Amino acid sequence: MMARVALTALLLLAGLPPLLHGQQTRRLDATTFVVLGEGLAAGMANFGLHEVLQRKSFPALVAQQIPTAFPQPLLEGPGLSDVLGYQSLPVRVPTLPQGRVRVFPPQDDPNQERPTLFVFNLSVPNLRVADSIHRRPVSPLIHNNDSLQTAINLILGFPALILNEDVPLWSQLEYAKAMAPSLALVELGYYDVLAAVVGGDPSRIPDRASFRASYSRILQELRATGAEVVAATIPDPMDTAYFSTPASVGRLTRVPESAIREFYGLAANDYVTRNGLTVIGNQFLRRSIQPLPPEIILRASSAADISSRVRALNDEIRAIAGEQGAVVYDLAAFLNSVKSSGVTVGTTQITALYFGGFYSLDGYYPGATGHALIANDFLRFLNRTYGENFPLVDVPSVLADDAVAQYRTAREPDEMRYEVQPIPRGARR
Repeated sequence: MMARVALTALLLLAGLPPLLHGQQTRRLDATTFVVLGEGLAAGMANFGLHEVLQRKSFPALVAQQIPTAFPQPLLEGPGLSDVLGYQSLPVRVPTLPQGRVRVFPPQDDPNQERPTLFVFNLSVPNLRVADSIHRRPVSPLIHNNDSLQTAINLILGFPALILNEDVPLWSQLEYAKAMAPSLALVELGYYDVLAAVVGGDPSRIPDRASFRASYSRILQELRATGAEVVAATIPDPMDTAYFSTPASVGRLTRVPESAIREFYGLAANDYVTRNGLTVIGNQFLRRSIQPLPPEIILRASSAADISSRVRALNDEIRAIAGEQGAVVYDLAAFLNSVKSSGVTVGTTQITALYFGGFYSLDGYYPGATGHALIANDFLRFLNRTYGENFPLVDVPSVLADDAVAQYRTAREPDEMRYEVQPIPRGARR
């Protein structure tokens, strides 16, 4: 009789839909939340990285809402700066008005964070996927002609490099494993793509095979620690404010799109880079229209090729995550939705256009409001995936303190509605 009951129960279970016994909600332990990333997860914005930006990065905001401890390698302003799209300059650290580089709050201030020996936000600006595995801190602390090594030293190698002790110097991946994370977020690959695209050579975007070799190792070794691993997809640079269509250029310069296209020989789906906006603006101020340098124009066919290459890498991320038992947070899809539809914050429409409120002045990293919106999308993802109920970030309060986003709000839309006097053809040279 008991055997028959057991057999009946097994048959019933076998007929249950997968949702009940094959897709149970995953468990989340956020006790030790570690982030492996590049400039985006670090909080880089407006051409630099420093403590004000780091505290507003989306991982830091997520940690506040979970909540969990999230020590960061805070950098005193002006911090670090090596901006894609401009010539690299020698490293100047410390520089005025810095009295120090790494920030440690005073011990006698109970309202400030206490300095910690280790950090959990391991994100390093300009770090590639392969660098996460292989690049380690190297003495001396400051490398005048290597901004990436300097950033690695200050973020991953401090204070180890200044101690007269035999202490380990870890790569980003080694550091993350040493922290025994219960939850690890991997936000890597964006700089690999940006460096190629902004450098004008999309063919330098990593191929699927080499990307897979490095990325799969990262996820495999993190999963081997017992961590719950979340892999973020790579944003498409074509969804950012770094590239502007003729319509967007017209909006910014207050010149009809038809005139922009005629003057510069652009099709509707061609793009102008962030630096191109400056060139165009200066030409209109001088009333002297000249052909644009080819490096600041991106044709529609090249844009489509970039997006295709990024989608291929994201397909690899999804496949690798499935193989390694990690979950995927579709950061790329969220940024694409901002590009296509915008986001309403209170009564303000935030867009992905340059000065649209989401991106900072560099065009490819979000500003404070953008980071808050990403944080909320990630928190919703955690709530859905793990059955949690984490509260969301108060985005309107962030927007109220976001100078770049407020500049956009102050100029939209009525102040831009007036007739533009056309530039005489004789002024084009």
